[in-house]
Amino acid sequence: MTERIQLINEQVQQTLAEVLSKEAEIPAEYFISVTKISCAPNLRHAFAYVSIFPFAKAKEGLDYLNKHKKFIQGLFGEHIKLRYTPILEYRLDESEQTADEIYAIIDNL
Repeated sequence: MTERIQLINEQVQQTLAEVLSKEAEIPAEYFISVTKISCAPNLRHAFAYVSIFPFAKAKEGLDYLNKHKKFIQGLFGEHIKLRYTPILEYRLDESEQTADEIYAIIDNL
């Protein structure tokens, strides 16, 4: 990954996190954090990896994001300063949940 793409990934992650926390009207039952962004080399598409708490409602939270995708995309497009606004596709980042499960197993030893 080039340094340019890396910088754009960081900018997209910061902007999306701000939009989700301040403007997207996410229900209080979910806490959604953007853990990673992976932009395509042409910057037209990006995968947004999100972590959703509580873990039990992660699928439900991801469904909420996908249901309101166009609204969030519009808010995101107003704030991002790129020639092309990447089309976001949300994916669940389960690394934190996996880490918690591993810590629980270790604690039980």
